[in-house]
Amino acid sequence: MSIAVIDQGAELFWFVSNALLQDELPLKHLKTTSAGEQFILQELPAIVVLNGDDSSIQPEKFIGKIRNHVFARNTMFIVVTADTSLEFKKSLIIAGAGQILYRGRGYTPSPKFFRNLIKWFLNLKTPDPQVIEYKPVEFLADGEFSTFGRIGWLSAAQCYIEVNLDLNPGQTIEMRNPLFDELDIKDVKLTIIDKNTIGRYYQYANGYLCKIESKKSNADKKKLLAFIESNQEISKYKPVKVVYYEQNVNNREAIKGMIKLDQRYCARGFANLDNFLDELNYQLPHLILIDRQMIEANRSKFEPLKKFLQSHFCYCVTYDNEGKTDLEKYKKDFEFAMHVPRGIESKLLESMVQKLDEKMLANHMEDSAGKIFFNKYSAYSRMSLHSHCRVSELAITGVGVYLPFAMSSYCAFEITSQGFTHLGMNRMQYFRSFINKKSSADIYHQCIFMGQTVSDNEMIKTAVEKIKTSSFEEWKLNSAR
Repeated sequence: MSIAVIDQGAELFWFVSNALLQDELPLKHLKTTSAGEQFILQELPAIVVLNGDDSSIQPEKFIGKIRNHVFARNTMFIVVTADTSLEFKKSLIIAGAGQILYRGRGYTPSPKFFRNLIKWFLNLKTPDPQVIEYKPVEFLADGEFSTFGRIGWLSAAQCYIEVNLDLNPGQTIEMRNPLFDELDIKDVKLTIIDKNTIGRYYQYANGYLCKIESKKSNADKKKLLAFIESNQEISKYKPVKVVYYEQNVNNREAIKGMIKLDQRYCARGFANLDNFLDELNYQLPHLILIDRQMIEANRSKFEPLKKFLQSHFCYCVTYDNEGKTDLEKYKKDFEFAMHVPRGIESKLLESMVQKLDEKMLANHMEDSAGKIFFNKYSAYSRMSLHSHCRVSELAITGVGVYLPFAMSSYCAFEITSQGFTHLGMNRMQYFRSFINKKSSADIYHQCIFMGQTVSDNEMIKTAVEKIKTSSFEEWKLNSAR
């Protein structure tokens, strides 16, 4: 696991290297975004630290570009900046920044906090609860929780969504989306029907099949159906999901160049076979492309593919850019896959995707009728989910929140609460989920502030000290005066 720092100067790199002096983590200093992009795609670093004040970097655009790349989508970004504007913070969060750290007026981020943040980011699934210092006091406030997600497909009555929440069948949650706003469909709620039934299209932890409910159910269904019937072109190629396995960076770039933006089909790439079967069972692709050089080194991991292909609508094509493998032997040993003599060519890929699309439409015409499949470039694919929440405690680094569902670790979200205005802060604050545990009714989440400014930090610190020496109720009464 490596860390890259992108900054024209040396100051940010010195800060990162000094903060991580006790850790044996490879660091790389890159001075331009072009050099940074090349390094990221070649080395796939776990974390990239950006100078948010360098106009040549434009971090929100750079992060969005990299996270759309099929290989580097899991790279995490930390932006260090002096720009404390809410607009800039929100643009970074929407682009996919993992954390925003502020500096300026003689202030720099805490090296200790930065080091602990890196430890957390390198172990998101099972974080050490002690890695982020958290000393809370009571802080009771109601609020509105909201987080972002995507819509994979939509019908008049149902939709498939992806989000970093852990929801259960039967649960209902409020949803907002630009298309529903345009069609004047109000009070939209989604009821969960099933979880992860068709794999993922986007970068979120979970996918759900949902029933759509709204204020004027029958009239709203007619609006959605009319839109779907008149915009079927949007769905072109969207159902086809491709995964490909290639360890050579130049060959990756060649395959990347074949993925045509005008076709909009979903493609995901992987650099190794470490979690081959798990990835297939989760992604549920329709087409698998794999370099035979990787199979040669991991034959035992490739062999279970036969069972997967027998139980799923999926095809596999193996290739060899160097032509070193015995093609006839592969045809004999792995008859369940198609084997081409050399590398994957654009015409072959396009032809296979087209045939898959036609076959899927023919085989699943009844299931696909009345649906529209969005893509990541469509504003209509973006949505937010909303719920009531209860803030229960406050610390300098974050808050404790109760919700009727769990979040995946690292989930980004907003809480809008009048309680924050009592602190002197904006009533809307951004967080990332850290750890959670089940309580008697709801689920408790320990959450970390995202983009906490120096002034916010001082106001929270003052409030925490006053609540410690008196009580929350007394502090609240005095703060209202």
